[in-house]
Amino acid sequence: MGKIELLPAAEELPAGLRLRAARDGPPKPLSNNIVKKKEEVIEEVVQGVKLLLWTDLPEWQQEGNHYIETGYRPSSASLWECLHSWTYLHNETVNIFSHLLGALFFFALPLYIFNTEIPPRYAVATLADKLACSTYFLGVAACFSFSTIFHTFFHHSASAFALGLKLDFQGVILLMWGANIPLIYYAFLCAPHLQTTYWCLTSAFALLCSVVTFQPRFSDPHLRPLRAATFGSLAMTTFIPVVHGLVRYGWAVQSERIALRWIVATLVLNTMGAGAYAAKFPERWYPRRFDVFGASHQIMHVMILVAGGAYGMAVLGEFDYRHENPGQCLG
Repeated sequence: MGKIELLPAAEELPAGLRLRAARDGPPKPLSNNIVKKKEEVIEEVVQGVKLLLWTDLPEWQQEGNHYIETGYRPSSASLWECLHSWTYLHNETVNIFSHLLGALFFFALPLYIFNTEIPPRYAVATLADKLACSTYFLGVAACFSFSTIFHTFFHHSASAFALGLKLDFQGVILLMWGANIPLIYYAFLCAPHLQTTYWCLTSAFALLCSVVTFQPRFSDPHLRPLRAATFGSLAMTTFIPVVHGLVRYGWAVQSERIALRWIVATLVLNTMGAGAYAAKFPERWYPRRFDVFGASHQIMHVMILVAGGAYGMAVLGEFDYRHENPGQCLG
């Protein structure tokens, strides 16, 4: 039978080893060491491409989504460094390029539709048609342009973040106002007095939203209910004309006249995007997995982009109905 040797107690160890044991303490569990090493590797990789963790950010940059833990660009006072961030991957890349491509698309769309006359039916477009439809497409393009500017430059400085956020809100206002112009034009084509009334109403609320947005305190987190109420009032200038038109002209005619199915699709898509953003889905439940691709803000961006296309289909559907029924005027 083998001989069993007992290890010496701590007090029996040589003085040097006793000192080292006291300094290092008891051995740490292996699992804790693995977790710590994993976190260190993640931080090194992120910092290797000039990105930061959420905990590394200055306070003014921490007004975003704390569930996004990695992939942040460091603050920089250089506009060139902000533009250079287009060339590497970070947690704003999808937000930037989704709306950059959207802006280019919606800037080009009215030129393509009304200048190439493809399909041929757009050859019958009047100046009023072109102005009404182009107002929407350019409003969407402006919205996506301001969004691209904000997400590109907001890490420049605290003042750039504040200004960019205001411009981002202005873009949303332009989109909502621009969407109302063709809707009102086609919904009340035979009632010019109602067109004028609703155009003035939506323009007044858009101007109010714009003025309030540029107030210094408007971007404070505790004023989010005020922001929601302000934009909600502008949204009502879309809802009221739709309901008024359905009551005045009847569901069968008016739902086709304003391409209601596409308007409903737009509402559903925007609601899905807003819901994901509000719930912080999926990053709240899957930390770090969706920091660069698939985060809630990115989902909202894509949904808004698709919703913009759906509403564009509504505008073109309104145009088609107006020219396919030239003798029908139910005012």
